[in-house]
Amino acid sequence: MKVKVKRWLQMEDFEKFFPMLKGMLEAIYGSAERGLKIYQDRYRAVDYYKNYRAWPNSYLLVAKNEKGEPVGFLYARRKKNHTYLYDIYVKPEYRKKSVAKKLIETLENLAGGPIRADTHKGALKAFQKMGFKVLKEYLEDGIKWFLIEKDLEQKPNL
Repeated sequence: MKVKVKRWLQMEDFEKFFPMLKGMLEAIYGSAERGLKIYQDRYRAVDYYKNYRAWPNSYLLVAKNEKGEPVGFLYARRKKNHTYLYDIYVKPEYRKKSVAKKLIETLENLAGGPIRADTHKGALKAFQKMGFKVLKEYLEDGIKWFLIEKDLEQKPNL
């Protein structure tokens, strides 16, 4: 299966992007509606994605299949001493096919490391397989979160 990753400098197709955003939020919060409410009320994130325009240090990477359909995405920003990965999602039928790995590798090449993210338990193992280490755990909105980090020198646990 061939997947191509491209950096979007602006929102190219919100109608095809939005179902992935809903899928990510449903996986985290248990329901897309609850996740969308928290995500929009707290971060104005739905509006942000809908009107997305890249900054020099922001990265919206979209993975597409052979038919050109989006199958995963990643959003990150380069900070002073690390790259922070805000969101990553791969459609269920494309999981365990190296799509997330390809998104992360593209981010590493574009933005550099170390890469940090906050993730929920459901995605923790996948991140650990790609070489991320847990820095701390905390509770927010009734969900156990993990602050994780990957130095570019760290090798994945394959």
